[in-house]
Amino acid sequence: MFRRVLKKVRTAARDLVADKGVGYGVAEYDDLPRIRAEAHALDVAEGVVVAVDSDLDAVADGTPEISAEDLRVMLEVEEGDDLPLLFDVRDEVAFAAGHIAGAARVEPSALPELVPRDRLAVLYADEGTAAIDASYVLKRVGHSRVLALAGGLEAWERAGNPVEQAD
Repeated sequence: MFRRVLKKVRTAARDLVADKGVGYGVAEYDDLPRIRAEAHALDVAEGVVVAVDSDLDAVADGTPEISAEDLRVMLEVEEGDDLPLLFDVRDEVAFAAGHIAGAARVEPSALPELVPRDRLAVLYADEGTAAIDASYVLKRVGHSRVLALAGGLEAWERAGNPVEQAD
């Protein structure tokens, strides 16, 4: 479902800068809750997912994203319990090749056991939707303080931020 939403959003973004100019047709794509609900209904109709209201309710608000710049600033100024916990949801090989300092590599299914409910968790992967998908694992068990790094590790590196390799 969420890949369909992402595809619609990407198509919308491409259309916005097409031959009619930047910003043309913005109003057609600003109703993401409707787009999300339509994608879910299509998935249910095609048998891709089971129609479980609680799952849709748990993710209905989506997952807010944080930019690489905002995360960098947050990591520099916050301390103690205000410092976000970083979780890399990529595989071990990708994590070893490079990750954000202080991040823990974790399988999405293990997140509920590792993330305290009173701490902000920032999840990231490469550039796709894996971090957002992983965030729903937390949201379905009641975690509300979850962010996804917009653009993933690729955006982090493009912004000039350092990565470290696993030992």
